[in-house]
Amino acid sequence: MSTNLDNIMTATNLPNGNYIPIDLNLINNPQYENLSIEAMMLHALYTMRMTCSIYNSQKDGSWLDESGKPYIYFSNEEAAALLRVSERKVTNLKNTLIASGLIQILRHGLKNYRIYVANPKAPEKDIVVQLSFKNYTSTKSVKTVENDLPGKEKELSTVDRDAESAAANSQNLLTSTQKQLANQNTRETKATNNAAKIAEISQEESLIDGLGVRYAHLLPQQAFNRFLPFCEGNYRKARWFVDTIFKAKYASSQQYINAGLPAEADVLTFEHNDYFKTGISDAIAKAIEQMYRYKTVKNPEGFFFAFMKGFFTEKTRQYLVDHYQLTPELQQTLSSVQLTIQQKNTQQKTRKVAQNLS
Repeated sequence: MSTNLDNIMTATNLPNGNYIPIDLNLINNPQYENLSIEAMMLHALYTMRMTCSIYNSQKDGSWLDESGKPYIYFSNEEAAALLRVSERKVTNLKNTLIASGLIQILRHGLKNYRIYVANPKAPEKDIVVQLSFKNYTSTKSVKTVENDLPGKEKELSTVDRDAESAAANSQNLLTSTQKQLANQNTRETKATNNAAKIAEISQEESLIDGLGVRYAHLLPQQAFNRFLPFCEGNYRKARWFVDTIFKAKYASSQQYINAGLPAEADVLTFEHNDYFKTGISDAIAKAIEQMYRYKTVKNPEGFFFAFMKGFFTEKTRQYLVDHYQLTPELQQTLSSVQLTIQQKNTQQKTRKVAQNLS
């Protein structure tokens, strides 16, 4: 009887990415024997987020505290949604990780809490690990051979590939952060140019996945799916889209704040203005279409920012009109924002005319 399992793993399609990195030291070191699998998963999520912080800090120094140590922000609400548990449960899991010396949480400002993540310690050399296994990068090496019988097609033969054991006396596994940042040389094989390229692609994909997880509570996955195909697997391009979206959101909010709307107004937030989340995917799709399909945009970066700023401005106005009484004060605010937009459009047209004349 043959299996009918879809997408079954074989020697030719072993997965090479999209994994949450659970450090085996959490399982093999008796120091962590009281950790539940949920606590390990929470540490793994923190580790993924740390890879993004460390990567970004190497580029521009962001996500480093006053002493130069990388940190992350990760709300209990976000963790609870990913782990499918309650926020109270996340609090208990965090306390367990703190007691185990795996994380430290420090208050920063009035509402923010910085999370510092530690690598799990390896077990002592005399400890017999619980998870000793054969570590294969590929279980089989597939070769094609000709069948001697006439009229028969080619058949496949398989040959086992050797792999070193990850026994207690030889185990020295890298943490996920080290894997992301270290050179792609391994102790099993010599690195080749092709292997290095594959590893680099895997690293970029992991960073992009981490970016999606980080902003999942604000940007729906559908929004990411709109621009990711145009990033060509490049983390910096994906990060540029995300950064530009939030810069446009900030610029739009400033228009309303300058027009008299309180800075803490719910209408300006992703959490309370559901018009942002429900419409942002289509807005990104329309901007992308103008930028890449029709190729009528001379400055794609500036166009995307302006388009998204216009989206947030319109959705804020629409939410105010639909949910609030149109008082004279609110009417004045909306009119002021509209006047500011018209003035900027006029200034831009004037600049273009001046440039054409010169």
